[in-house]
Amino acid sequence: MKEISSSTFNGSKTETGSLCSPFQERRLPYEEQHEDVKIDFEVTEMPPRFTTPLFDLEILENSEAVFECTVTGSPTPQVQWFKENTCITTDGRSYLVAAEKGSHCLKIQNVGHSDSGTYRCKAVNSVGEAICKSSLVIEMNESEGAFYCCFFALWLECSIFSDFLLNSCNCEHVINY
Repeated sequence: MKEISSSTFNGSKTETGSLCSPFQERRLPYEEQHEDVKIDFEVTEMPPRFTTPLFDLEILENSEAVFECTVTGSPTPQVQWFKENTCITTDGRSYLVAAEKGSHCLKIQNVGHSDSGTYRCKAVNSVGEAICKSSLVIEMNESEGAFYCCFFALWLECSIFSDFLLNSCNCEHVINY
């Protein structure tokens, strides 16, 4: 790297008769030639990106399912929740949607088997969009499963079927005839 400095040009001649240059050349030391260049800049636009994704859930019937994720982007992305291809709106009873500083949450209260399926969170801004999805599996409460299984066995009133049902569904109840 060369540093060139300017001096006042008076048009004088050197002893050899050539004109003096208004520029004088000086070599910089090695350390100054290999300095890191630092440039400060600000990102003004960035497409949405999930920094914390959704996770699949397996929960018991009649409990609460909570999907949580974190999304970044500039401008701030608009977030929508979907079950399958249907947009979810907060109804105050079953679905609650909350957002704070990039963290987004979908709560489904008192879940039933009809709530099972694929849930998606879609983030959109002027630069792009991102989608994150997960599944919700609702498991039957064990005590309810045992009750229905045993009730069904009693209803059949057949020892062959009741023995089969009791053994296959892991009922802890004993039926005496």
